[in-house]
Amino acid sequence: MKLDNRQFSKTGLIKWFYLMVLIFCSSFVYSQSAINILDLYHDSFPIENARIITANAQIGNYNFHAGIGGISFQAVASPAANLKNESVSLDFADNRLTVQIGTKTFYPDLPFWQLDPIVKFVDSPYTVAVSELGDTTNNKEAQYRFHPAFLDNLLGLRLFQADLLNLTDILWDLPVDAQRNYILAPSEQPFTPVRDSTLHRTIYEKLSTDDPFTSFVLTDKDVDIVFDIDESGLKFSGTPYYLFTKTTLDTANARQLRQQALSCYDDIETHAKILLNDDYSPALDPRTHLADLLKALDKMKQQTAFNPFSMYTIKKAVSKLDSLSNLTDAQIGIQFQVMDDYTESFKSYWDLLEKFNPLVYSAVEKTSQWSAFFRYVQRKNPDNWFQFLRKVANSSSGDAPAVQTPTSSDINYFRYFDEKEKKQ
Repeated sequence: MKLDNRQFSKTGLIKWFYLMVLIFCSSFVYSQSAINILDLYHDSFPIENARIITANAQIGNYNFHAGIGGISFQAVASPAANLKNESVSLDFADNRLTVQIGTKTFYPDLPFWQLDPIVKFVDSPYTVAVSELGDTTNNKEAQYRFHPAFLDNLLGLRLFQADLLNLTDILWDLPVDAQRNYILAPSEQPFTPVRDSTLHRTIYEKLSTDDPFTSFVLTDKDVDIVFDIDESGLKFSGTPYYLFTKTTLDTANARQLRQQALSCYDDIETHAKILLNDDYSPALDPRTHLADLLKALDKMKQQTAFNPFSMYTIKKAVSKLDSLSNLTDAQIGIQFQVMDDYTESFKSYWDLLEKFNPLVYSAVEKTSQWSAFFRYVQRKNPDNWFQFLRKVANSSSGDAPAVQTPTSSDINYFRYFDEKEKKQ
């Protein structure tokens, strides 16, 4: 979704519609947090795991295709050439991270609100940090789901915002709480977001490509993250990047498959009316209530004799629907493509993104680089990793505000129009 001056040329009626909606729902909307014109909602769900994602990244699977995006970090760091033979160990004491490389000791600036979730993330078998599952209006699950390590904490909120790349009017800003105060950790203060119009236009124009992408994934797949030391301490090279993808559809084949499905529903409805006669009602429409209809037919079968041909036709149509629902993307005519050239060209924009929103992209970069470094230690020095893990787990710190990561979001058009009017 992109917002620009061209999208809302006739706004009067729409604006007043949203005004009435906001007045009606004001106690609900303003109890939420927001990023600029994007309202963030924090719903609860009856299903225990409705807000978490435990998966490994596989480009093209249900997590990352057809308009669905996310963040996945899986890289393992490697030492610079001069450190290949040096031992590496970790410690955590007095709420402070210590890194020992050979005979040298370092105290990196990694606040606990970032350290703790990153360590938990690395210690899990899963690499997906954030996943956007698309429209889940009718499902009992969140639209945005998080790795358990990033659920309901500030680092998770920072990572979530990096998944809003295409919302450049929002990406530069930071979340505010219900009182409209910026949500910041002490280590991030003082900081006031500033919208850089030049950077915004540069990034926006790059994203407004003539060959549009369908989705993107923020990842460090195949990134060579290297750690080294100098007089300033431990340092990393290698940054994550956005991998862009697009999905195309064979519309003729899809239309044919849709017609087959519609024909099946027509057959089921026709013969269900023959079998049920006066007992058939719209509440048993197979297009919306197929399960209920099949239950009613099964109950009738147990009670009376009926037309066997009609029942055979219904079973055949249901079987066909099952086979249609199990078609692969290739059979449907969906082609998934990684946009290699565009992805490569956008890598040079990483520095611009860091300038556009320093807090978000420094947090993203730290999460990728430190996750990769911790994985290196985890593999090379597992005994030390286990001891370090216990020390971090037994620590606590109030170095960041308590937050809820969002379950869904909506553009607040009334606030958008207000901002537009202020600029005119």
